[in-house]
Parts: sequence; structure tokens; C-alpha cells
Amino acid sequence: MHQFLEMEHLDKSRFTDAGPAATTLSAPEYIKLIHPPGSVGKITLMTKDACGGVHSVTHTTATAPILVNCLLDGDGYVSLHRFHGPRRVDRLAALNGLFLDLDIDRLPRGSAQHAKPWAQKVTRALEKLRLPMPSILLSTGRGLAAIWLISPLPPQALPRWQSAQNVLIELFRQLGADPSCRDAARVTRLPGSLNTKCGREAHIMQGSLSRYDFDQFSDAIYTAAGRPTREQLRDRKARQSGRKQSERTGGLAPAERFAAVLRDLERLRGAWGGLIPEGYRNTWLHLYATCLSHTANASDVAGLVEQMASQATPGLPPSEVRPIAKMATSHASLPRASSPGHDGRYHYSGATIAERLGVLSETARGLQLEQIMPLDERARRKAGRECERRKAAGAVSRAEWLSEHSKESVQPWLELGISRSTYFRRLKNANPLDTIASRSGN
Repeated sequence: MHQFLEMEHLDKSRFTDAGPAATTLSAPEYIKLIHPPGSVGKITLMTKDACGGVHSVTHTTATAPILVNCLLDGDGYVSLHRFHGPRRVDRLAALNGLFLDLDIDRLPRGSAQHAKPWAQKVTRALEKLRLPMPSILLSTGRGLAAIWLISPLPPQALPRWQSAQNVLIELFRQLGADPSCRDAARVTRLPGSLNTKCGREAHIMQGSLSRYDFDQFSDAIYTAAGRPTREQLRDRKARQSGRKQSERTGGLAPAERFAAVLRDLERLRGAWGGLIPEGYRNTWLHLYATCLSHTANASDVAGLVEQMASQATPGLPPSEVRPIAKMATSHASLPRASSPGHDGRYHYSGATIAERLGVLSETARGLQLEQIMPLDERARRKAGRECERRKAAGAVSRAEWLSEHSKESVQPWLELGISRSTYFRRLKNANPLDTIASRSGN
């Protein structure tokens, strides 16, 4: 992060006033800067007519620079991002930058409203927040537009881009950032075009002309806002995951558990005479393939499924067997995760499998199934294991304990012919039973 900031932020000669490379950019050069020829996607050029009507045309990166000068006599705009066809978020081709639309009407009362001192305040704020200078800082006639070009991102990165864009706007609300200008389909004014609201021409004031790495830039934005970076979030998640794993009290790893399920499926097949009954064939073979996706190499899964289908479910047509084998092969090739349900494989509980195969508690006990059993059978086995554990630790049954310790239930004072209070009073002696016996004999 520090290397990034030193490289793009601390070289003051690149950002003081308007470097000639930035301020002298023509509109076609500006288009080529933000949308290099050959980039993925198309550009939208937009203009407004005298009646306020909006006209948008989609162009390639090759043709847009040629036509852009035709838009400079009035309000001319260009899309910051590129699209597959019309300028809509659902047609995004590439995310190309982050931006701020600084509106003069949103400045606090009494603030300097001239472009140059306003731009200087933006620059000082960026330095204080340790953020890089914009690739382009544009005077739009009635406001400023700050654009940070980034290495293009695919449409799938839109949530990450949107999050960084939202935080960037919040950081500059006091300098006029318009909170409504945050969506990926926004357009920006073209330098050299006329702002018909005020009669002034939009022009570039300064800029680094650089493209920034999005991950580094977004981390700098989150740090400036006092929020955790992506790396910090990953570390936090890893620590939480580690704590959860260390807090586990037992249980088998997924591969071990499904190896046991595989043994249970074979026991069930044996109990059914080697052939799976109709009504359970697809389910049984799917479960068998699921076990292989946890326990076997991906290259072996399809052959094992087809071999088992010929033995256990010979009535299933190949058109039903092949999708099961294909699914299991695909799942077996996925990376293994330490916690169930996070690696893309199916993770069925023993109770779910028992329900789908019609396995009752009596069947699970009779076949000595390890994993496939209804919930009541699992609870019975768990209670039995707990009882054995307590017994091994020296615990006795409740009946045994009561027979030995509960005088209230036995009431020995009745047999001795004395009252309850007399019995317990005599128990306080050194040898209470001898004392009681001797006194009862007198």
C-alpha cells in the first residue's frame, strides 16, 4: 500500500496546477485515454439538444474519437465504463474507473465556489486522506468531476466496485460530492464541450493521467474511511474460521463420514439381495456417486459409478446413469474445504439419507449401519455412548445411587421403630448404625 501511495501520490510535480500533458488533451485524445483502442466493449456518446432532449449513440473505441468533436458545441458527455450495446448496468462489459461529481449547490454555505480554490481543497483533502490524485480533474462549468481510471474490471466485480464508489462519495460529501451520482451507467462531461446551464466550457484542470490498481485503490479508500481492507477482512474471517474449527468437539471429516456412508449403502444393497428395489434406484445411485465425490479421485468416479450401476441398478437406462456420473465427477474435481457445505459437493445428513431410502431405526440397528439412520436412532445411540462414558468415569445409575443414599425413599426408621428425627439425630454419632442397632435392642 505504501509503495502504491508513494508512486502515485507523492510525486507533486505531476499534480501541481495543470500539467501540460493533462490540460492540453483534446477531446479525441481524452476519449483514447479513458477508452484505449481495442478495449472490450463499446462507448456511449451523449448530447442534449436546444429543447433538452437527450440523444445517445453507441460507438466502438475506434470510431468514438473520430466523432467526438461533433458534440462540443453543446452539452457533450461520454460514458466512463464500457458496455455490450446500450448503456445499461446489465450490459456492462468493463468497469473502467471511479469518480466524484462535485456539485456547486452541495457545498457548505460560505465555501469558495471558484473552480481553482475548490480544486485545491480537493487536492489537500486527498493528501490528508493519503489517496492518489485523480487521473483527470475536470471543471464542468458549474462543478468538478474527479475521475480515477483503473485497470479494467469484469462485470462480476460490480459489487466490489459499487462498495468502493459509495465510500469514496461519503468521504467527499463536505466538498460537494453528489450522492445520487454513484451508478455504473453514469456519464461525464467531455472537455471542450459547452455547459449550456452556465455558458462555460468544460476543461481539464489537472490530472495524473495514470491508471490505478483497483484493489490497492479501494484498500486506500477503506483505510481513509476507517474501514477494514479486503486483506484485513480475509484475515479476520480466517481467524474466525480457525476458532470455529478449534471449538469443534468431535465428528468425522467429510471424507471419513462419506466413506462410512458408502459402507452403509453396501450393507443396504446386501440386505436387498444385491439389487436396489424400484423406486430407490436413482436415489441410491446418486448417493453412491455423492460418496465417491468425497472419497475417490475425479478421474475414477465415472467408471466406478457406471460399474456399480451395472451391478446394483441394471434396469436404469444409460441416459439416467450418465448425468449422475458426470455430476459426481465434476464435484470430485472441486477443491476440498474443511467445513461441510463450503466446497460445492453435496453434504447429506444420515437422517436425510435414511428418509430417502426408507431406512427405519430397526433396520439401522439390525444392519449395524454407521451413518444412515433416523434421528431417533441417532439420539438413542448418543445417549448410550454418554451412559457408557459416565459409567467408565465412575458414575452409577440413578437407581443405584438412590438405593445407597436416599434414606427418604427407604425410611429405615420405620423398621427400627423410632421416629425420623430420632434416626437422623442418632446418625450424627461416630458409628450411627451401631448406635441405632444397640439402642433399638434395649
